[in-house]
Amino acid sequence: MCGQILPMTAPVTASPAREQFLEPDHPARARLALSWSPGADSAAPVWVFLHGLGSDRKGEKALRFRDHLSGRGPGFLSLDFTGHGDSGGDCHGLSLTRNLEDIGRAVSFLREEAPGAPLILVGSSMGGIAALWYASLFPGAVHRVFAIAPAFLMAARFAASLSAAARRDWAGRGFLSVSIGDRDLEIGWGMVTDEDGYPMERLAANLGTPSLLIHGDEDSVVPRELSRDFAASCAAADLVEIEGGDHRLSGIKDLLFEIMWTAASAR
Repeated sequence: MCGQILPMTAPVTASPAREQFLEPDHPARARLALSWSPGADSAAPVWVFLHGLGSDRKGEKALRFRDHLSGRGPGFLSLDFTGHGDSGGDCHGLSLTRNLEDIGRAVSFLREEAPGAPLILVGSSMGGIAALWYASLFPGAVHRVFAIAPAFLMAARFAASLSAAARRDWAGRGFLSVSIGDRDLEIGWGMVTDEDGYPMERLAANLGTPSLLIHGDEDSVVPRELSRDFAASCAAADLVEIEGGDHRLSGIKDLLFEIMWTAASAR
């Protein structure tokens, strides 16, 4: 499957999604922005797209996947993590724990909208590692996970890329200004300390939800070896490597969807 563009029919352009805002349910939480397209019926699967660092719910992959699902039956929901897009908050408090809380709030919304719908989490980079952890921590809540270039050890790798002096400055000031694509973010040091509570070994041992990792073999952001090692150590995870694929894999969005659709449709 790697590197092969699979035949597929042209997707129907989706009708506009319903824009939804989830108000804070706790003083420490921010308003969350969602885009929600219901499925053909209340029992149809719902694909939940989780974006990467510095992106948002209306990125290229999210919109393309929604278009492909239009008319096929499943619903589609995408959300802006706190500090991203139209959601409230900032990235000073960004952490895996906070992202997991955001997913939980979106799942609660879906349980009201489509109580019987099997949930399929589709996460890209930061969203990919969050999807895997959510499925691990809440067994039975998710039917399947697709993790596109999941950002294993995101905070640790980022900290390791800095000089010792820069790391001390980050920890001392509490935040670091970084450029992600065309966006400038201020990332809090708490992201690093929070990640210590989420060891990859525990994720590999506890994840029971069928999960497919999709990783480009020329990813210069997240080494593909991390996905290889994880898939080798986790009975629930499989890996598809994309020949010539970079981290974003934006140029092969149709192939990504077809890989996921085929896997989701398999019995």
